[in-house]
Amino acid sequence: MNEYRVDKQEHPVAIFLSDGLVLEGVVFLSPYASSHSGTQSISDLLNEKEQFFPFRSNEGAFSLVNKEAVSHIRYLPTAEEEMPLGERKEVRLHFFGRESLQGVVVIDLPRGKNRLVDFINSAPPFFVLEGDGCQYVANRTLICQIAPAGTK
Repeated sequence: MNEYRVDKQEHPVAIFLSDGLVLEGVVFLSPYASSHSGTQSISDLLNEKEQFFPFRSNEGAFSLVNKEAVSHIRYLPTAEEEMPLGERKEVRLHFFGRESLQGVVVIDLPRGKNRLVDFINSAPPFFVLEGDGCQYVANRTLICQIAPAGTK
């Protein structure tokens, strides 16, 4: 590392774009998060103000991905990543383009303001959803419907 460069850690992901394309490869995470102590997470990367983030495909092709085109990203959480404390709710997300996900969100809001509608309206643009053995970061601007799991 020199004074102008911070070595990044590669993290394997599958990026699901709004047009149905799926990109598999790695994103590059900083060993330091800008908004909290510890390492940068995938949700930290996506919630930063920059419009594009670097990505390298499994074939070795490098590109910059527009965050607005990402519906969700699937990845295995790191050992340091912990879900926040709060009420856990199982939900089903339906994205524009017919893609859907089911998993658990953590609603960490004051009592009386901890409904699903409060969560989705106050969540950052990208929020974490725990799935079966993996995690997702979902783009709330591309969700057309969210409902408690088990409802149709």
